[in-house]
Amino acid sequence: MSAARLPLLFSIAFMACSQLTNGLLAPALPQMAVHFSVEEHLVQSLILCFILGLGLSQLVYGPLADSFGRRRIFWWGQSIFLSGNMLTFFGLNSLYLLMLGVLIQGLGAGSNQILARCLISDSYRGLELKHGFAWLGMAASVIPVIGPVVGGLVTAYWGWHYLFFIIGSAVSILMMMAAKWLPETQTELGSPLQFKRVMRDYFNLALNPHFIAYSCLSWIASIGLMYMISSAPFVLQHDFGLSADSYGLVMIIPAAGLALGSAFTRRYNGRWSELQVIALASTLPFLATLILLLRGNELSWVVLAMSLISASVGSIYPISQSGLFGLFPSQAGTVSALSGTSQMTLTALAVGLLTSILLPSTNGMAVIFTVMGLCLMLAMVIQVMKVRPLAV
Repeated sequence: MSAARLPLLFSIAFMACSQLTNGLLAPALPQMAVHFSVEEHLVQSLILCFILGLGLSQLVYGPLADSFGRRRIFWWGQSIFLSGNMLTFFGLNSLYLLMLGVLIQGLGAGSNQILARCLISDSYRGLELKHGFAWLGMAASVIPVIGPVVGGLVTAYWGWHYLFFIIGSAVSILMMMAAKWLPETQTELGSPLQFKRVMRDYFNLALNPHFIAYSCLSWIASIGLMYMISSAPFVLQHDFGLSADSYGLVMIIPAAGLALGSAFTRRYNGRWSELQVIALASTLPFLATLILLLRGNELSWVVLAMSLISASVGSIYPISQSGLFGLFPSQAGTVSALSGTSQMTLTALAVGLLTSILLPSTNGMAVIFTVMGLCLMLAMVIQVMKVRPLAV
């Protein structure tokens, strides 16, 4: 295994494991609602609990990773994740105990999000940095593709209870691989952890217009994507009569849009400016909305609309991440923590509010996709007029 490729390969593995819970659970949400005899938005809260834990924990892992190194933070995070995974087995007949277990899983998985970005930031510079995040975006799309397929098959033939065994097994395998091959990519440990310094760094970053400009892109894209992911099982299984395993197979198509979007950004990097790619990405939600309004009663067209959203998010992700880490290479852990926390926390709160207001439907998706497109265009205009951090 090439030493130069190890950071990228482990970044991909970390990002994939941090997405595993959402990917596997999504097809099972309708069956879980029946099992617990609750309304749909309550079982959707499982995904939101995981995202919330994933986001909040990164504020802690970022500074710790800079002060104590990448490997040590990995082991701390996985230990917390497995503790949450064990708790889920006691919550198979209690939704609220299950939510707590999934929340703790998210608190542990936050370390994977931090380390996935830090390993690339530590190891690559310039064009290689942007290519690294593009590859990460494409490879991280494997779980959105494989996760619903596996989750659907397991739910259909064995039951959703076994999903948590698969999640725990995957993390255990990752830990065995890391014990043998995970490199310590941080060449020099940061200064000892000081609360005041950490808060000052976060405050300065939060007010930095360049940080805000690139972070806004990931915030908008994440909210649109996660609303789609949490609503899709109910729309496709209830409105179109798909079974859990059929849902998983159908979702391969929109999930692949993430990889296609990232591949587009990587391939045309240099030929298209960042601003041009974002402009194209902001038009896709409007096209998806038009499709849903005109052909929202046909499965193939609904899947196409979701694929366009995935492609939009996939093309934005490498630009947002490479922009952030390219501007702040010496603060990789802190940047990763604040950007990840703000993205995940805002996503959990926004999607939680939206799912309680809008019932899962193609019309609900159309509304959110329209808002997503408008916000992307507004963010682009503000960046050009006020901040100008993007390559034009």
